[in-house]
Amino acid sequence: MKIAMRLSIILLAGSMALLSWRLLASRNNAPAGNPYVPSPVAAKLVAPPLVDPVNPLNFGAKCDGKTDDSKGFQAALDAGDVKVPAGTCVIDRTVKITISNRHLECSPGTTLKQTNPYAPQMFEIVSSDGGTLRGNSIANCVFVGSNEVAPRFFLDDARHYNTPVLTRDQVSEFRLIGNTFRRFFGQSMFQTYGQVDGGSGDIIAYNRFESCGYYGPVFVAHRNGYIGHNTLVDCAIGVENDNAKQMSGGNIIEYNEVSAVHGYGAPDMGAAALLTGGTAGDADYSTNIVRYNTVMGASKKAREGVLPSIIWQKASGGAALYLQNTCGNGCKVIQ
Repeated sequence: MKIAMRLSIILLAGSMALLSWRLLASRNNAPAGNPYVPSPVAAKLVAPPLVDPVNPLNFGAKCDGKTDDSKGFQAALDAGDVKVPAGTCVIDRTVKITISNRHLECSPGTTLKQTNPYAPQMFEIVSSDGGTLRGNSIANCVFVGSNEVAPRFFLDDARHYNTPVLTRDQVSEFRLIGNTFRRFFGQSMFQTYGQVDGGSGDIIAYNRFESCGYYGPVFVAHRNGYIGHNTLVDCAIGVENDNAKQMSGGNIIEYNEVSAVHGYGAPDMGAAALLTGGTAGDADYSTNIVRYNTVMGASKKAREGVLPSIIWQKASGGAALYLQNTCGNGCKVIQ
């Protein structure tokens, strides 16, 4: 009797521990089947608080779904942190953030819309004097472009650069938190870039990316960055330098869920969706870590036939470290 009671207590304790783990994993968006390991930047996976935010409607924006509100947003961001009210705000020209610790956050019911597929970035975070910007953020916004649900991609015209958010040169500790991106034509929906130094320490977390031209989030020339707890449908995710001179290393890509339905727009990559810690440009990606991600699904296209989703691990200059990623139905690993 005592043995049976002890066994019951042990089983109950085990069940409670398993339930606690599942709740923790669910709360942190950990893919099923992968253990939850606390992120090294867990305390920073939230949007920074706004400081005395201004309303872009007070700077000329209309957010009526018709008027180009680019000038109003530029004036508002030049003045201070910005809280965007509910509405549809058209941004067809690039708005630049050139001051450190400047934050943009959207209210529930806000859409930031781009109607011109040939327009470049919606938001570019860049230093105007060549110095380093730090601590900027964009949070809780819905970005909508003019591509299709089954997206297209173009290498030979300006639609290639139809990217909603770009950090350029030495921009560090930028946070992209809780946003949704849909239907942009460009090579990425969020991207860092620098000829050599594209900054360090960016955090890309709890975003959703859908119907990508190619990448959802991608680090180019970036170090010690974090891409985690994002959901991607028909998108690539990872690190991709243009050449071996650009910096890379110390980046962590974890707990992302990547799936393919229609496949991303780039037809020449042989995949419907893609996860990589770095593969191009003969760069050394060996200190990047890719772990606990889930990749699955395949897509059928008229020209290419059935394309798998891929975890691409091969890199001529030094491959990233891949740990406990799940390659599900329709996925394959390239080593």
